[in-house]
Amino acid sequence: MKKVCFVLVLIFTLFMLCSCGGYIKSYSATILITSCQGDEASMAFDTFKGKYNFKLRRDGIAEHTLDFDASLAEGEMNVYIGVDGEKELLHTVKGGESYDETIILADKYDDEKSIYIILESSGKCMDGDFEFEYN
Repeated sequence: MKKVCFVLVLIFTLFMLCSCGGYIKSYSATILITSCQGDEASMAFDTFKGKYNFKLRRDGIAEHTLDFDASLAEGEMNVYIGVDGEKELLHTVKGGESYDETIILADKYDDEKSIYIILESSGKCMDGDFEFEYN
């Protein structure tokens, strides 16, 4: 009986530790391709609806910028930056638009070694391609 209780407590503790912090991914997609390595992340899809996030880690000397390359055929996608459970809108990409720019981050992100990039659709989006690099 003690072993069973111990196992249940252990499972409950692990569940609580795994569910704390971070941002939730909740999406429905077709032909979704994602990549996230260090300070770079990308996402391409045929259709997408929901929320997806990437954790980017900066190495080396900080430039306090985010390289942002995005295109979307249909729909609307909000791009947020997230730190410590809060998120701030960076850009809204609408159907038919494409962007290739460098965003200078606010002073409050100067000391951050890692940030989250959160993509959140407003309804169904089609034929999207998003790329990020945290400097």
